[in-house]
Amino acid sequence: MNKTATPGRAAAFLIFTTTHAGCYNAQELCRQRAEADAGARLEEVDLGSFQVALPHILGVATDHVVDFHAFGQVAGRDRSRVAQALQARGAKLRSDMLLAMRGLPDATFEEPQLSALRQQIIDVINGALDEKLVQQVGFYHFTFDRVE
Repeated sequence: MNKTATPGRAAAFLIFTTTHAGCYNAQELCRQRAEADAGARLEEVDLGSFQVALPHILGVATDHVVDFHAFGQVAGRDRSRVAQALQARGAKLRSDMLLAMRGLPDATFEEPQLSALRQQIIDVINGALDEKLVQQVGFYHFTFDRVE
């Protein structure tokens, strides 16, 4: 009877698989990871300053004004593309932002974390860009004033 698996072959196979099972190029993996991380790092892009007078409510003697300067956080690889698009579509962006802010209830501007407002700004900016590039929004300055 001819056996193809001899003890010598089995030992050679076992040595080969244990010494080569975890082989990889660590430098190449580190380089690929660094490239992916560089593109995924979030960078700030100035979204502009906005001062919006909220709609007047009949019978109420006070009005409200929202004044803020916002920045968006985008992936590093998208930063220049977003900045160019914001500059090119500035008028539409300002119009869309005005409509969005005036449609929000006053409670949105009084929320401690301003999370609903941040999400609304993200939606307006990404809608103007036609892509979901802005991932987070922060404020350099924010006030919600009552005008009597």
